[in-house]
Amino acid sequence: MKISWIWMIGLVLLFSLFVQPVAQNVQADAKTYDTVVLRGSAEALDWSSDRHPLQYDEEEGVWLSEPVTLKGGETTEYKFVYDGTWMTGSNLTVTAPQDAAYIFAFHPEEERTVDIRPAGTHEASATLELTVPEHTPEWVKPTVASSTNHFHYTAAPMTKTGEDTYTFTLVGEDGQNVSYIYSLAGKAYEEVRSERRTVTLTKDSSVQNDTVDQWKTIPVAQSVTHDFNHEPYTPTKKDEVDVTVEVEHFGPIDTGAVYYTTDGSSPSGKRGEAENGMTAALRVVETSGSTDGLKTSTLKGTIPAQKNETRVKYKLDVWNTGSQGSQFADNNVLAPEEATEFAYYVEDYQSPDWAKESVIYQIFVDRFRDGSEENNTSVNPDLPTDEQLKGWMGGDLQGVLEKIDYLDELGVNTLWISPIYEGPYSHGYHPTDFMNIDPRFGSNQLMKELVDEAHDRDMKVVYDLVPNHTSNQHPFFQDAVEKGEASTYYEWYTFLKWPDEYETFYDVQELPELNNDHPETRTYMLEEVVPFWMEDIGVDGFRLDYAKGPSHSFWVDFRHQVKSIDSEAFIFGEVWDSLETIDSYTGKLDGAIDFETQSAIFNTYINDESMNSLADSLMTIHETYDEEFVPATFLDSHDMPRFIYEADENETTMKNAATLQFALPGAPIIYYGDEVGLSQSGDHTKVEEWKDRYYREMMPWDESKQNLDIKAHYEELIQARKDQPALAYGDMKVIYSDDDVLVFERRMPQDHVLTVINKGEKSRTLNIKELYNQKTRNKVMLQSVIDESRTLSRRDDLYVKADAHSAQVYDVKGTLTYEEPSEEKKYNKVVLRGSAPLDWETDKHALTYNEKAGVWSSAPVALKAGETVEYKFVRDGEWQEGENLTFTPESSGEYIFHFDPQQENVVKVVQVPSSKAS
Repeated sequence: MKISWIWMIGLVLLFSLFVQPVAQNVQADAKTYDTVVLRGSAEALDWSSDRHPLQYDEEEGVWLSEPVTLKGGETTEYKFVYDGTWMTGSNLTVTAPQDAAYIFAFHPEEERTVDIRPAGTHEASATLELTVPEHTPEWVKPTVASSTNHFHYTAAPMTKTGEDTYTFTLVGEDGQNVSYIYSLAGKAYEEVRSERRTVTLTKDSSVQNDTVDQWKTIPVAQSVTHDFNHEPYTPTKKDEVDVTVEVEHFGPIDTGAVYYTTDGSSPSGKRGEAENGMTAALRVVETSGSTDGLKTSTLKGTIPAQKNETRVKYKLDVWNTGSQGSQFADNNVLAPEEATEFAYYVEDYQSPDWAKESVIYQIFVDRFRDGSEENNTSVNPDLPTDEQLKGWMGGDLQGVLEKIDYLDELGVNTLWISPIYEGPYSHGYHPTDFMNIDPRFGSNQLMKELVDEAHDRDMKVVYDLVPNHTSNQHPFFQDAVEKGEASTYYEWYTFLKWPDEYETFYDVQELPELNNDHPETRTYMLEEVVPFWMEDIGVDGFRLDYAKGPSHSFWVDFRHQVKSIDSEAFIFGEVWDSLETIDSYTGKLDGAIDFETQSAIFNTYINDESMNSLADSLMTIHETYDEEFVPATFLDSHDMPRFIYEADENETTMKNAATLQFALPGAPIIYYGDEVGLSQSGDHTKVEEWKDRYYREMMPWDESKQNLDIKAHYEELIQARKDQPALAYGDMKVIYSDDDVLVFERRMPQDHVLTVINKGEKSRTLNIKELYNQKTRNKVMLQSVIDESRTLSRRDDLYVKADAHSAQVYDVKGTLTYEEPSEEKKYNKVVLRGSAPLDWETDKHALTYNEKAGVWSSAPVALKAGETVEYKFVRDGEWQEGENLTFTPESSGEYIFHFDPQQENVVKVVQVPSSKAS
């Protein structure tokens, strides 16, 4: 028989030869990918398909897209997808300087570099040559607001060509007339001129020489930024609030002020004099400079403590006492009425306990169940299913009522009802009446009956509120379009050029955005719409559609109103953005849809990313959120492909992903049909429009079409959430991870739950006590909360077998306490990575700690004589400092790499003595 490699390690340590590595300055390979795809929000892009692949440019070392047409002045959100994996972090954004085609460049070494280049595919152009007045500060760059960028004042900066001269080239079609005006990056800083300039674009690129005689006013600073930088972020009545402002400037800035109110009104003031509210001084606490003369100053001020349930609203400006004028954060305007209004809510910030304990079932009403054929006025059963899914399918509130027993038996305790306002579409997100339910869904009375039935079963109901926009068919908007400024509702929307140009939701002309900062609009939404749903209908809270649309000031007022009606109401928002942006709604909302966790789970199970990456993501997410902020976790939704479809219909993958979701902090959401394996009848990537039709198919009620094994698994997970308080309230800690395995705990004083996941192809046996570094001899039992399996500790060991492609959650009986590794061991995990036959990416070559020898040792690695191996050790996820190490074996054979945690730079590579089977 062959000698085991672990036994060999002990033998080799007795006769080891010291082999000192040769240090070389070898850098890791540049990031290269097989595919890079561009996705985004522009009309020419989309978020779902691979229609915009990039090509790698060897000479420049970047990936380049084909020309993409963008609308000038409109901000495009976008991201790159490389080798099937989304770029991490928030969406990138670019605001096109003018209507034109652009090439997107992806830098593999600097992934978040925003690099969008003119494609040069235009037919004609005109070059503007501008001379500015002598008093124009050198640090201010003129911009061109034109009809080709919807007169956006910052999108098109000019290029400096001389002391007082700048240039910019307009592009478009031959003979196209363009109107334009110059500014210093803002409407307030326009040139003084009675009418806009015009120029005609020509194929030979005509030159237009212009001179500005005078600007309306001059900016005070390059930028004034606050970005809600106040401490504490969720103040109580005991807390003064420190406000921090950062100013980039060339000229002197020596002071500033905070104007604040505590009665819900909008503050106003300028240069230290409050027009409405009170004033707190901003003082310069630090100034630093750069080689180009740009200075950065930090100013701080303090808003006094306020009583609980106070809405504090504030604006900030800065100035130089030796000159006139001031400039406001964050939109850098000069007038207080146009300035960004910041806000926070004073309270003992806490989300409802029932929200933390909730298992939310998302009902997309039109696709859940058709309970009454009488209201199927828009249903066309003669169409092919693929076409029917674009429109109305007949689901209604009666259908939900008929299946409320099913939902109760499933075990869910919170129903999320999709929008059922009057409106043109079955999804309900285009409201034409905020306080009337579309007859095709039922009636206001039927909705109230549904809420009452749910309450009789101790179930909560949250409604999908749409405060950001209306349908363009809404009577308010139609009145504004018809009457213009004479309409009561004109300022309820933001018209850029009445009646055809206005602010919209993601450039969808059918969805004009509400101006919720207009007092009458806000009053209507908060004092009429919110009480209707909470008091007349009786819902227990709101899921808030596109919560990042309305301002934070709006959400402070919203929280105040909702909590005044019902202090236990749950409000959670859709903030499809970065983790930092989601977290910024702490103190305004009780929670948010947890897109970051969904991405982490998706990347793990669909894109086959490492469990190490998952562990890092989950801990970053958990440590970012306030303990009272409730992240609502999910696998899929009405806006994204079905998870089981993306998993190639793999039932095990679906079960394991759901197990992970339910074991994590937050309130798990079940999107209707997930629990019975509902998938997609069509491939969303094969169609150009109505992709989401396949995410919203009819719920199958015939049990022969349901996956009852998945359903039983969901029932077990839901019951586990009820039985184990730690799953709702417990803190989270990752105990161990490698490429395939993740072990984490949820713990509170009276409850301890351990989750063990193995997504690898091979079964693994884990010594849990060893992973915890627990030396105490005590009995511990792990009882599965999903099935009947259990395991008991023996002596110092607690072995758990993690089958391939498994996920298990255990109730921990007995004391299992994580301890830091000993001073001798120093780390929990050490991994060897390097060039072939090693690799730089995985944990394939994890080391084992030898207690007696006090070193970490690898399994034998087969090396060839004369072939140099570059390598490094990764300790608890951190790369070993310094240059790559190298080793060149004199003879072929198997070698063991030893890592001494006490002498990390003294590394041994020892050949295993050859032996024959006995």
